Amino acid sequence: MRQNLDYAALFAAVPSPCLAMTPDMTIVAVNQAYLDAHGRRREELLGRHVLDSCALDHADPVKQRALRNLEASLRRAEATGKPDVMAPHKCAMPISRGAHRSEAHCWSMINSPVLGSDGAVVLFVHRTEDMSAFLQQRRRTRSGVSRTSAHAREMQELNEQVRKATTYAEQLLRRQRQFTADASHELRTPLTALRLQVEEAQLHPDDIDMPDLLDHLTADLDRLENIIDDLLLLATLEVDLDARLEEVNLTSLVEAVAARWTGSCDVRLDLERAVTVGADSWQITRLLANLLDNARRHASRRLRVDLRRTGDHAELAVADDGQGVRPDDRDRIFQRFVRLDTARGRDRGGAGLGLAIARDIASAHYGTLHVEESVDGGACFVLRIPLVS
Repeated sequence: MRQNLDYAALFAAVPSPCLAMTPDMTIVAVNQAYLDAHGRRREELLGRHVLDSCALDHADPVKQRALRNLEASLRRAEATGKPDVMAPHKCAMPISRGAHRSEAHCWSMINSPVLGSDGAVVLFVHRTEDMSAFLQQRRRTRSGVSRTSAHAREMQELNEQVRKATTYAEQLLRRQRQFTADASHELRTPLTALRLQVEEAQLHPDDIDMPDLLDHLTADLDRLENIIDDLLLLATLEVDLDARLEEVNLTSLVEAVAARWTGSCDVRLDLERAVTVGADSWQITRLLANLLDNARRHASRRLRVDLRRTGDHAELAVADDGQGVRPDDRDRIFQRFVRLDTARGRDRGGAGLGLAIARDIASAHYGTLHVEESVDGGACFVLRIPLVS
């Protein structure tokens, strides 16, 4: 039969120095082992920040680093729901209760999250172990303080590198999974349409208008081919790009690309002459085409293209007089397979890769691409890439 446990008594009986703190690192409970190890009184700690258990001044860079490391450990424990082991940390402690002199101790720390009924972290249990005697013994056996200190620093740096690498790998894995799911969905849509039309033709061959069927099949095949081409381009943008860079007259390139749209809408150019950049001309042509096609699809009457030298960069602005892009969406529209609701309702809309490709090309050329509001109230896409020095 399950017995009721006195958790306060259990906490107090733990032989290791422990304290409990809220997510903002305010101490709410501390056991006697912690008070004895740190030479403090309970009333000195309860209700105060956890770093007040150390004797360092808050302006001390060592204490500031300790605070950052502790906050990072708590966030990791909160994110994973599992205990997080910190690298060994030095903290100056009073030699005896009430003494003005202190000595450095090296502590090993473990932060364990306590979850509430809703799954959120309500407390952290902070357990410490004094490693000073152990490390002093290692110093003696390894003949000198410097080697142990250097080894401790190396281990701490290695731990940080491993944590950063793990976090980065997890981010890449999440992005890869999301990209695979999005790409599968976009490829499945035209394939489903193709299958439905072919199966309909098989079931009712006498009711099929063959020219109309072929037109629809060709349109879906074109869409499928465009998606595959875009995916391949995204995968190969930066492969051997530096070897393909050449001096490109961006002014002439903009004029040539813009000429393709002059028959379908009012395109106004204001270009500084002979603006030269180091680029892969094919990729920059694709970037310009994507920006102009996006502006044409959203413009009410006209679009404008401006090109200037700004410091050591070329700055190109492609603006339309459409509805514009809300501030909350101005970064999201550059994500792969993202289409705003207004764009989804357009039959001529693409798979949501055009702006993602444009920004990736800009980044591969050591540049940037962002969107802001145009003077006409629409969207203005601003590209900045380095000039040829």
